[in-house]
Amino acid sequence: MSVFPSPESRRSRGLLVVLVILHVAFISRQVDVGGGRSLLQRALFALLYPLELGVTRSVSGVRNAWQEYVDLRGVRAENAALEQRLAGLELELQETRAAAEEGRRLRGLLDLRSALPRPGSAARVVGRGALPWYRTLVLDRGSRDGVALDSPVVGPQGIVGRVIEVTDLAAKVQALTDHRSGVAVLFERSRLSGVASGQVGSAGPGRNELRVEYVPARADVQVGDVLVTSGLDHIYPPGLVVGRVVRAAPGTGLFQEVLAEPAVDLARLEVVLVLPPQPPLPLDLEEAP
Repeated sequence: MSVFPSPESRRSRGLLVVLVILHVAFISRQVDVGGGRSLLQRALFALLYPLELGVTRSVSGVRNAWQEYVDLRGVRAENAALEQRLAGLELELQETRAAAEEGRRLRGLLDLRSALPRPGSAARVVGRGALPWYRTLVLDRGSRDGVALDSPVVGPQGIVGRVIEVTDLAAKVQALTDHRSGVAVLFERSRLSGVASGQVGSAGPGRNELRVEYVPARADVQVGDVLVTSGLDHIYPPGLVVGRVVRAAPGTGLFQEVLAEPAVDLARLEVVLVLPPQPPLPLDLEEAP
């Protein structure tokens, strides 16, 4: 005898269970528990509510997560657009500042040009000397633009140097801070005379001061005195600013030790004015009687 029920027995039991459930459901449907709701409805509600609540929360969570993802992508795209716009605005601001600075420099040159007795031509600094012991500049103007040897070169703040080499398209300028340079100067306050020259090469490549020579030991020199060109070297026109005294001390002999800071900062110099060279000195060739 088999311990397992036969298929007919299992079908009979299943049918009995279904009939019992249907009967209970039918009876529950007839039982009113108040509020117009049957016992079956309340039982089904109590049974299905947790499942419905879970499904609702899951669907809501998925929907919210998707919306947040969509919003996040939108925010990222908006941020990227704003960053690109900000970069464009910063570039425009830099270009505006550069144009304003260029205009300021050109106005300074125009003001200087109108104050000079001889007209000059504007030039742009396109290169600087590679050797640290010398101070030279390269300009984008040459002989075809009227530039000649010993042409004085000035900036809005004062004297820059003189032309020592020239081609058709370019010119090399020896700056005042070069140790080979020299300019005859006057102390604007006391009208003392002297000669200012650079120290680069003689006192080390890092020195940018001018050494003012031939100033008498007892002369009235004070820190802050302004130096201007005297015109005695017949290279630079008189009255142009050279620099300002930063040190005045007794020397070892008949002259003081005077150092001056140049008026022009070569590291930041971009545009200059090239003046025509001074006319030659008139020579009296007549013999005295």
